[in-house]
Amino acid sequence: MAFRTYQKIFIPPMALSWAVACALIPPVWAQNANARLEEVTVSGRLAPVLDVERADVGGLDIPLARAPQSITVLSADLLASTATSSLSNAIKLDASLADSYNTTGYIESLSVRGFLLNQNNNFLRNGLASSNFLAAAWENKERVEVLKGISGLQSGVSAPGGLVNFVTKVPMQDAFTSVNIGGDAHGGTKVHVDSNFAVGGVGVRVNVAAESLRPYAQQADGKRQFVSVALARALSADTSVSAELEYHHKQQPSVPGLGLLDANGDGLGDTMPARIDQRLNLNNQSWSQPFESESAVAQLVLNQRLSAQWQARASVGVQRSRINDRLAFPDGCSSAPVYVYPGLCANGDVDLYDYRSEGEERSNAAWDVRLRGTAPALGMTHRIALGMSGRVAQEDLAPMQAYNWVGTTNIYAPTPVAGDATPSVLNTNTRERAVDSYFSLASDLGTQVQSFLGARVSMLKRSSTRSDGSDAVSLSQTVTTPWAGLSWSPTMDTSMYVSWGQGVELEAVPNRPTQFANYGAALSALRSEQTELGIKWQASRRMLVTAAIFSIDKPFADDIALAGGLVQRVAGAKQSRHRGVELSASGQVTSQLSVHASATVLDAHWTQAQDSSLIGQPVTNVPRNKASLFADYKLQSVPGFGWNALLIYESGKTALPDGSVTLPAAWQLDGGLRYQTQWTGVPVLWRLQVENITDRSYWREAPTMSWGGVYLFPSAPRTLRTSVSFDF
Repeated sequence: MAFRTYQKIFIPPMALSWAVACALIPPVWAQNANARLEEVTVSGRLAPVLDVERADVGGLDIPLARAPQSITVLSADLLASTATSSLSNAIKLDASLADSYNTTGYIESLSVRGFLLNQNNNFLRNGLASSNFLAAAWENKERVEVLKGISGLQSGVSAPGGLVNFVTKVPMQDAFTSVNIGGDAHGGTKVHVDSNFAVGGVGVRVNVAAESLRPYAQQADGKRQFVSVALARALSADTSVSAELEYHHKQQPSVPGLGLLDANGDGLGDTMPARIDQRLNLNNQSWSQPFESESAVAQLVLNQRLSAQWQARASVGVQRSRINDRLAFPDGCSSAPVYVYPGLCANGDVDLYDYRSEGEERSNAAWDVRLRGTAPALGMTHRIALGMSGRVAQEDLAPMQAYNWVGTTNIYAPTPVAGDATPSVLNTNTRERAVDSYFSLASDLGTQVQSFLGARVSMLKRSSTRSDGSDAVSLSQTVTTPWAGLSWSPTMDTSMYVSWGQGVELEAVPNRPTQFANYGAALSALRSEQTELGIKWQASRRMLVTAAIFSIDKPFADDIALAGGLVQRVAGAKQSRHRGVELSASGQVTSQLSVHASATVLDAHWTQAQDSSLIGQPVTNVPRNKASLFADYKLQSVPGFGWNALLIYESGKTALPDGSVTLPAAWQLDGGLRYQTQWTGVPVLWRLQVENITDRSYWREAPTMSWGGVYLFPSAPRTLRTSVSFDF
């Protein structure tokens, strides 16, 4: 179904009005004796208790303390305590996660264990494949689960860094309505209503939000509207069905990155710029237009208990988005005697391009059918999972995009230039389809030893064509991604494990005809491999301590120079090896003190490349050392009062492939206060959160994009946020 037809069902004012009306209905919960609705964490908790014991993202259906995998769960109470409202904020809560071209007003992503995740293949929503190439809303998210490392068994085609599963809020037994009103020191405001009730035995959970965006960056004000509805119904004691609908619209100018300065005039940026105003936004021209994202999601799940030992689950989801990607984009510099790329001229000059790609339409459909249960055999108990899944992803872009040089500006003294929105570059449309079959087998080899085996067979089809029908390319491939693990529990509270697995990933050549001879082409799948050793210790009922050592080898595409100045991108011509150590502790130290802490030491370097001088060099934008410590403390002397702090540190991020430029080591301290009281019998929770308390200015990340551009992003300045919640 074309997006234009789909777009007709978007009636934001009516949808918001209906949702607000639902939220304000007196919450009368019609009790149903057969209802077995899932209980979840209430986001309005006074303090995080960090009591997560399981995660769906691992796919093995066993407690986190026994899973032979590295998994982090960021629960709703932890996210609320840190005022997390974006992926880049959530990244600060785990040392294995890092930014990757995360900026105000644009689609966010992340890297895990040093690998950039694929926006189409490394993200799930309630266990179903989902695209992350849209503006994300956090109001209806119950938790974020991150599987760190190879995810070939769980998702088939995916980058080897990890897998992210966004779990949404579901209806609960008890009726409530929570109203949250918040703002920040820059003038931004938000109203969020979370209401849970029942209609005729159907559980309903409605989340509605409207926000006025006023970030610290210049001329980057925006707005967003969001509504989601989750429904749940127990059809019988053994059968339940649930559904979810979501609509999100966001409009905000994006803030582009800067770059290294070409201090020696050789045409390559190689020097960090002097300190600049963190509020600088070079996308600040009279003709600049906002990045705009409009998306809708629908999911349906049927759960069926077949017997005391066996359960079946079927789920299907669709996702559609429409994006207007518009930007005054600074890139390279032509005002010096030698053209600079990547980078800027020594005096801060940078070329400016009028980039506009209007009406980008993306659709994703996914389904999954699985069977889980236990069975005895050969004197052992086996937990078995069998399933099939499929995914279809489609990108339909406008026939032409604008990418026109319009002049030169300067990062120290921005200059107005005239725009040019003339369509000048053909776009590339893509189709991707995958049908998977998978199984996993967990066997108790004794009271202390468990074995794990699994594999996924993926039948892939991918095609791309220029928007005028030229340069059509397609490929079909069937790949198998095996996984195996062995765990030993010397005590009731300790588990040691070893695991090995493989994954595959697809790549596409960037849509840049002036740079690539095979621009826009789909490349064949590449296979990565991981070995991991780990130990987990349940220090107390609510404190889990883990450690892991891992090694991942991943092949990449690389470029071969051709006559005439173009390059040919070839699959598998480059390879990196990432080896690291991860430590984490999450839970309650005492009834008053909770902690969520992690540390990672990572060695990521190239082991193969077309340019032999790169072999042995560190992979860019990957921190060698990173640590994150969140602590929350409740004061007994003042009931209802508490404070929290988040300290992050990272070092060793390089900005250039030869390792000659490294971002200085950086740390940041965030903190918050809260106070819970009652007003006329209504629970009221006040929060004050400060990001970057010491107002430190540092370079946060330096990603190298797929087309070779190197960009710098500064830290956010001190930002104060306040909110008040009323629970009815």
